[in-house]
Amino acid sequence: MATDITTEITVREFDLQLWVATDLLRLRSLHYGYWGNGEPVKLDFRIIRQAQARYTKLLVSTVPPGVRTILDVGCGVGCNARALTEKGYKVTSISPDGNHGKFFQNAPEPLRFCQSKYENFSSDERYDLVLMSESQNYFDADTGLAQTRRLLTPGGFLLICGMFRKKNTREFDQVRNVEEEYLRKAQQHGFELIERIDITPNVTPTLDIVRMAKEEYITPLVSAAGNGKRWKLAIAGLLFRKELGQLRRIQRYYEEFSDSLFFSEHVSYLKLLFRCKEHGQKVN
Repeated sequence: MATDITTEITVREFDLQLWVATDLLRLRSLHYGYWGNGEPVKLDFRIIRQAQARYTKLLVSTVPPGVRTILDVGCGVGCNARALTEKGYKVTSISPDGNHGKFFQNAPEPLRFCQSKYENFSSDERYDLVLMSESQNYFDADTGLAQTRRLLTPGGFLLICGMFRKKNTREFDQVRNVEEEYLRKAQQHGFELIERIDITPNVTPTLDIVRMAKEEYITPLVSAAGNGKRWKLAIAGLLFRKELGQLRRIQRYYEEFSDSLFFSEHVSYLKLLFRCKEHGQKVN
């Protein structure tokens, strides 16, 4: 579903997790949903899409006044970028996964897509805001923060919305960044934290839906593809054994992220807004 519950696994240039989200589950976004009090949580894709739209609305509403240009890092299928473009921002979206590029075909003029890892991205343009929606865990924190400082206009903003481990423990070690360590590094790179909002309770219903979807779709698919009782499935297992191996890996990944209480014990889902100190200002 989310970039941040969607690891970038590409087999023969075919992203199985992208296929699960957009083709099997028919979702229009890859990121988490945002739930308010009393809103239903069930395996109803209309409700899921509404929750994902609320998440996007939350991001758009957080963009500070005066921002005109935005770099969307780890853009997924572009739902956030399109929403920002509709509000009048000029958006450049980047992703290392070429499969995401097809979702930017016929995009409006202020929106463009570039296939690149963030650490390798180069541009003569400087941006007023860098957005990392569930993407800050895909690269080293120091590398990402240094790159962000290079790409921002003086006094520009870094908006992060995603997962941070509460402590440096083995649980959820797929989540690269520990909050306290990341905030310390951000300060060292010249970023001042101006807003921190913990939205964990609002997004963990997504994990309950992940569990429902896993039980409804992923587990039966893996079981059927792997049992070999029918000759067609046996042939499929031989022809697509690499893909099936990746699908089983996806299944294991989702199993770890389908217990919302265990998740909340070890992980915080945060919305962080930083401002980059202008060159010449003291960095603590």
